[in-house]
Amino acid sequence: MKTRSIAIIMFASLAFSGTAFGACDVPADPAIPTGASASGADMLKAKKDVEAYVAAAEEYIGCGVATALKERMAGKMEKVVDSFNKELREYKAKQ
Repeated sequence: MKTRSIAIIMFASLAFSGTAFGACDVPADPAIPTGASASGADMLKAKKDVEAYVAAAEEYIGCGVATALKERMAGKMEKVVDSFNKELREYKAKQ
């Protein structure tokens, strides 16, 4: 009886966990404008989009996916941030 109760509790916890409802979705890459031609509003929107992307990527990494997927997401996140920073430098250079 005790084993059966433990099995039911384990099943229920898995069934109602975040991964069962798709909380481990890979976030979509944000659009990053070209800094040389972007407006201030474009760059501010991109900054907010990149911040939201990083938060979603960190949530994805922490949701229990395989190590290889975590590493791939971390590399992708770094590329997105580097790309935004490059465009931000170009934007600031034209000011």
